[in-house]
Amino acid sequence: MENQYSPPENVKNFKQNLDGKVEGVLQKIDDGNIFKTIIVFFFKLISWGIVVAGLWACIINIFSQIKDGYVIRDGYFSRFEAIDGMQTLYGMQPFTSIIGFIIGLVLCLATIYVIFLFVSKRANQLADSAYEGLIHYMYQSVGPTVIMMFGEALALLVCLVGILSLVAAVLSSLVYFPLNDFYMAFAGVLDTDFHQGGIWIQGFSEYNTYFESLKSIGVGSLGIMAASAFVLALTYVIKEVYQYVVSLLIKLVEFSITKNGILILFIGLVLSYVVINGFFAELFEGLF
Repeated sequence: MENQYSPPENVKNFKQNLDGKVEGVLQKIDDGNIFKTIIVFFFKLISWGIVVAGLWACIINIFSQIKDGYVIRDGYFSRFEAIDGMQTLYGMQPFTSIIGFIIGLVLCLATIYVIFLFVSKRANQLADSAYEGLIHYMYQSVGPTVIMMFGEALALLVCLVGILSLVAAVLSSLVYFPLNDFYMAFAGVLDTDFHQGGIWIQGFSEYNTYFESLKSIGVGSLGIMAASAFVLALTYVIKEVYQYVVSLLIKLVEFSITKNGILILFIGLVLSYVVINGFFAELFEGLF
């Protein structure tokens, strides 16, 4: 008689499977794997977003967009009209600017791929990082990783500007730089000023001779490439300072909850109240 009231076998199996899945999810939450998976997936998504946005920029910036007779976006080759009206070196700029377009496009595509690798590798390192709690994971692993991702990408973009500037100086022409928006977004955070302009880098100037122009622009481009190494070094300095400050704050918090820390905190509050509201208050009243 008891068996006729027992649930069917398929219901038992369903309940067991559901219990197992719930336990598995809870175990991943307790281990932190589910949080790590979400964070790593976010950075993976960023890496692929960089690829898509970079490829789109390389393609769309070739062409001009005209609406109702007004130019909304200047394409690379729209600059050629201005070249024809300028005093250029032997009239070769339109031809060398095509070479500059090819070189710039190839280097920008390579830069996009390298930045993608940077972000992907850092995301993989996050996946392998130890998890001792969500807060610990965020400040111990995610924080330094974000600093390195940003600095490495910015250093690479600054180096790209320097290389393309040198190529433009050697060719005495325009060079294609469709990643200008990427660069300005990164460089704006540090207020750098290594490149002004749109989707091209100009390699000829008001100088009358090729070698004067090459010296003027070429030296500056070498300086920009050297600055990229400084940006990379500064990135790791900032990361180490961040880790030092975080570790110092943790030690202060740990000390503040001890008996000695509570006592010192109490004495400090009392003294600050006495000094600020006592001596300083009377002093200010006497002066003012």
